[in-house]
Amino acid sequence: MKTKIVSRAWALAAATALPMLLLSACGGSDDAAPPAVVAVADTVTVSPQQSADLLANDTLGGAQATAGNVSFSITGGTLPTGVSAANGTVTAAAGSPPGRIDITYTICENGNANNCASASAQITVVAPVIAAVNDSFNLSAGQSGDVLANDSLDGAPATAATVTIAATGTLPAGITLAANGMLAVDATAATGTYNIAYSMCETAAPSNCANATAAVVVVLQNTLTGRAVDASTGAGINGIGVAIGATTATTDSSGNFSVSSAGLSGRISVTFSGAGYAQTVRVADVVAGQTTDVQARLVPVAASVAVNVATGGTATVAGSAAQVTLPANGVQRADGSMPSGDMTVQLTPLNPAVDSSVMPGNFTTAVGGVSTPIESFGAMSVTLSDSSGAALNLSPGQTATVRIPLSTRSATPPATVPLYYFDNATGVWVEEGTATLAGSGNARYYEGTVTHFTTWNADQVYNTVRVSGCVVDANGTRVVGATVSADGIDYSGTSSVTTDSSGNFVLPMRLGSQATVAGYSAGMLTNTVPAGPYSVDSTLPDCLTLGQAGAGVTMKLTWGQLPSDLDSHLFAPDGAEVYYGSQGSLTAAPFANLDVDDTSSFGPEVVTLTRLMVGTYKYSVHNYSGYSSGSITASGARVELNVPGRAVELITPPSGETSNTNWWNLFEMDVDASCNITVRRIATFSADKPAAGTAAATYCTP
Repeated sequence: MKTKIVSRAWALAAATALPMLLLSACGGSDDAAPPAVVAVADTVTVSPQQSADLLANDTLGGAQATAGNVSFSITGGTLPTGVSAANGTVTAAAGSPPGRIDITYTICENGNANNCASASAQITVVAPVIAAVNDSFNLSAGQSGDVLANDSLDGAPATAATVTIAATGTLPAGITLAANGMLAVDATAATGTYNIAYSMCETAAPSNCANATAAVVVVLQNTLTGRAVDASTGAGINGIGVAIGATTATTDSSGNFSVSSAGLSGRISVTFSGAGYAQTVRVADVVAGQTTDVQARLVPVAASVAVNVATGGTATVAGSAAQVTLPANGVQRADGSMPSGDMTVQLTPLNPAVDSSVMPGNFTTAVGGVSTPIESFGAMSVTLSDSSGAALNLSPGQTATVRIPLSTRSATPPATVPLYYFDNATGVWVEEGTATLAGSGNARYYEGTVTHFTTWNADQVYNTVRVSGCVVDANGTRVVGATVSADGIDYSGTSSVTTDSSGNFVLPMRLGSQATVAGYSAGMLTNTVPAGPYSVDSTLPDCLTLGQAGAGVTMKLTWGQLPSDLDSHLFAPDGAEVYYGSQGSLTAAPFANLDVDDTSSFGPEVVTLTRLMVGTYKYSVHNYSGYSSGSITASGARVELNVPGRAVELITPPSGETSNTNWWNLFEMDVDASCNITVRRIATFSADKPAAGTAAATYCTP
């Protein structure tokens, strides 16, 4: 009996246990283990404005840990200002201080705060690349240069807001270097060449520095200085030869030059020559005791064509009506010898309708010994050279035929005009021959016959009216010796005079026409005013006014025939916008004014600042006509930025314009409380205009 009972009990227990074993083997238990969370120690390096993923080597259940399956939190250590860690991604903002950061972090399975793992992370924030580039300046008393203009931080232009400048040695007497990068020369500085060593350090990380040297030539007051720039890009040109009679110089890497000679006085012609560019001549009036500045815009050679000397032939410029036809065996060297083989013909059409300053001289000829203004309908430079590079010209008795593309702001070009050539020695245009208008549409040209080669111009003398006026400084005091110039709006011509001992001037301009009038004195510009049309001699209603010390900044926009309407927009630090719809004021806030607004091609549009607001100005150009009527880039648009005490900056459009980007954003201009100016080129196109500023309207004090 006992045995039976035991056997039944065992059998019952076995029968009961078997289903449990089967259930266990099939995974039917409610006590399954959670997926493994594995956090692995990190060692990462980030640069400002870059990120690193601390989850990259962590796992959940053997799979990559991500913000979608785990939570992330810092459980040890502190991130400095500028460095953040969200969802396991460490990001260093711009200006983050460089250095090592040690933290501990924990990751937990999403939805299971008890399934976690922790690890350490060693984060190194590296300093952004800071680059200081050597500078070269020609400066005289009262002038300054910006050493930051070619420096960068993390690939972006360095500014007074992001870096600090300090001299690393003793500065010469009369030369100062401010923390914002402005290197200035005063009247106590001795003439000579100085190498100013400086250090540029990141403001957010003072240990991140770079060093450079500014070579400063302090020039004599009775000195000719200037700059040669590419008329297409505005960039300074290295290696351009500058000649004033027997005195010569060569431009440096920034396009600057300086010439000092006892023979520099009165009216002089300055010739600029260099490989790849059409020669040009600027006329300067050197005043004893003052530094005279000469700016030259050189036009790149448009075409270099091989023509056989024995047979002669025709040279053209692709996409242009420009052309010259040469006779057979019709050229010679300066010594009278005849070349053989091929000669090189270089042609360069000049476009005075877009930019009057690319023309040699100053639009004057001599009539009966009297300087007389002329207007241009197009010009072209032609040079010939043999296989060795020696200059050639037409032999005596030989002629050639030229076609000069029509280029004028006038709506009614004449059927025939006189031809003029430029005399480099005298700096005036000389009449020789005539030209006839031919062609159609945008391919019209003036054709004529010439006996020698230089720059030829389809010109005519025009009837003038005399425009009287005066120039005053910011305090209303008359300015003696200021240069006042007129630039035609509906004709392609300029004229200039100098104010007398009472600050008055009498300026010729074309009868019945319109022009802009502006003055220049001691490195400062006046406001620009429209004048005309006048049928009789007239007087401007108000004096031209120089801005306050440190102000007088102007922006001059010009362009081609299409699109018909480009608009200047200046955005002040306080949000004020100066444009055609709100033209501003020279004598009241915002002390910025759209002096001239053009809506019918060419320009100019001029914006003038007479007082400077502390903060950041923005300047942009809007294609009001729209891309379909012509692009900004194809229009030949250019802006002259004039900052007192500095060389004129010529700014041309960058690449990147599309049918959706009607805004060309040129530059931002930072002004500090002492009226120091830092210009930062933006050089972008955008679909929308820049955001307006929100700073309080506070004006600087020089």
